[in-house]
Amino acid sequence: MMRILTAFLSLVAVLPAPALACSLCGSSLARSTSLVFEYSQSTVVIYGTLANPRFVGNPGLGRGTTEFHIKRVIKGDAAFSRKNPLTLSRYLPVLDPKAPPTYVMFIRDPKKNLEPHWGKEITSPAVLDFVARLDRLRDEPEQMLLTAAKAFDHADSDIADEAFLLFAKADDKLITKVAPKLSPGNLRKLVKDRDLAPERMSMFAYLLGACGNADDAELLRSLLKNPPARFYKSFEGILAGYITMRPKEGWTAARGMLSNPKESFLLRYATLRTMRFFYNASPKENEAQVLDGLNLALGQTDLADIAIQDLRKWKRWEHTKKIIAAWDQKDFQTPIIQQNIIRYALACPLPEAKTVVARARRQDPELVRDLEQELK
Repeated sequence: MMRILTAFLSLVAVLPAPALACSLCGSSLARSTSLVFEYSQSTVVIYGTLANPRFVGNPGLGRGTTEFHIKRVIKGDAAFSRKNPLTLSRYLPVLDPKAPPTYVMFIRDPKKNLEPHWGKEITSPAVLDFVARLDRLRDEPEQMLLTAAKAFDHADSDIADEAFLLFAKADDKLITKVAPKLSPGNLRKLVKDRDLAPERMSMFAYLLGACGNADDAELLRSLLKNPPARFYKSFEGILAGYITMRPKEGWTAARGMLSNPKESFLLRYATLRTMRFFYNASPKENEAQVLDGLNLALGQTDLADIAIQDLRKWKRWEHTKKIIAAWDQKDFQTPIIQQNIIRYALACPLPEAKTVVARARRQDPELVRDLEQELK
């Protein structure tokens, strides 16, 4: 088991650090590849169609070649089109040669390698013009988001996707700066769409709470009251929007959720994500409510590890005695909680934390060494 953990930590050490992302949209979106990011990182961006895919060797392995016929050079020297077509060293299917799929391809360093490092099928080049417009605003992140927000409900799904993803990958502080400056009309319409994807509902509900009116507050309150299962993954954003509009009632609702261990884990976890969002956005303004909420979570075996991890990352040591006490409590003997207690104790400067580290080192010195390496 220890060899597996050590191997995993070695892998983590060579992976790029995850990008900052909004706490209201789920961690998976932070790793989603966006056209905006790839556009900014690439020297050449080309749009075109696929043709003549061929397998090489065993078809079951998916190895082969595909021609990429350049229709437009979006970024880079227009003369690049003379290299038309490019031969891609991979098999990409073309079901109908008369209507081949259209792709955008990104090349980081064409002097070293003409092979695109990433590509994506898109419905039209209009999204690339949108991406180029956003890229020109790279040095004005607030304006970049304000521009993107106008396309949340764009008829071109590729453009709407990129607009949302730009917000999903933004950090919490930037989101809270931009949110009050948005127009609530489109957001109101989107939040009322019950078929909206959960991550978008979460983001749009918060944004509406930051720029909407009293009627919007009632809308968000109605979504919080006995939420159906389809809203569970949107709960953090709906709650964040309601707290923004009605702080007293919103924080009371959040505390009530975390006070009841019989509530759904998904809703209690979503409430912690809401608190994480507010702390990341403005720690001094929100620390009292957030620390109170995490204190409640520390007493629940299915949330304690999450609360401990956040407190360690924020270097908040107010609940150290409660966390250290959990080390010996029967209900908190699961590996995930015990390891998070050790991580917390390794980072915490208080004497009682050092005592737990010493005990853990005697019990399992290899585990403590691995966790120390992980924190470094």
